[in-house]
Amino acid sequence: MSSQAAKLNEGIDLAGKNVAISGGTQGIGAATGIRFAQAGASVFVIGRNEELGNKVVEELKKAGKGGKAEFIKADLSLVSSVKTLADQLKQKTGGELHYLITTQGGPPNGTFSLTSEDHESHFAIQVLSRFGLAYLLAQSGTLKDTWVTICAPGGEKSAPPDLEDLELKNEEERQRYLPMRIIKAGTRDGAVMDGLVSQFSSAFPSLRAVHAFPGYVHTSAASNQSFPRPLVLLQSLFGPLLARTIGNTPTTYAEVPFYLAANPQARGKGLEYTNEKLKPLGAPSWTKDQPELRKKLWEKMAAMIQ
Repeated sequence: MSSQAAKLNEGIDLAGKNVAISGGTQGIGAATGIRFAQAGASVFVIGRNEELGNKVVEELKKAGKGGKAEFIKADLSLVSSVKTLADQLKQKTGGELHYLITTQGGPPNGTFSLTSEDHESHFAIQVLSRFGLAYLLAQSGTLKDTWVTICAPGGEKSAPPDLEDLELKNEEERQRYLPMRIIKAGTRDGAVMDGLVSQFSSAFPSLRAVHAFPGYVHTSAASNQSFPRPLVLLQSLFGPLLARTIGNTPTTYAEVPFYLAANPQARGKGLEYTNEKLKPLGAPSWTKDQPELRKKLWEKMAAMIQ
């Protein structure tokens, strides 16, 4: 389904460019890192699993065209670790990081737990760390071009997030029926990222931010995210078929974030919110009609990071 992006990406040379892929040790992140390496970029793979990270680095070196390949171990559930990571990337890239692709986390599974820093665990990885890394790199001047975050956008008609309970910590939310908790968290994830991507270019006018909906990509996310066993089984049985028909494998989907970040043809086409078919999804109306709410969301998230 991403053949259009693959054709548009033919011949692009990224020699001398640096890219960081958070959540880059497997799935979409690993495949995207390999695609950037194939174009000559230096790739910094970020994740918690050192064994998987080193394996991806070896694949990057085989696929690459002279760029560096390095794994950086980081626990992205912790703000302190995100801050350390931003400093490491500044040092390792010489303050020249051209592209940031954030893929860490995954769909919510409805469980509730807190990190050692008292943030809800799913929110910390899926939302806070993505924003925090982009924010810190942009603020320091390290990020030079584009941030692409890969998770489902809310859509033009979506509602804004509840600023009073962004992490869905209140008892009423925690007592909801499991499917409702999953839906509520997923809707929250999309709405928050929508608002942050919208505000990003206002806060950093020289930079671009893109919220990319991957559609169906067959990965091991369901088992990695502790989803119920029946769902994991269904995904393993029917996932490959869906990937061949209506979806993508990580390798075929990797052409999309590559296009959105590094292909000059992606500029000026309204792709700040887009799907795997490179169809503009449009900014949610609330991000345009309620700029003060968007700004308050940004300030609240920035306070969590600072």
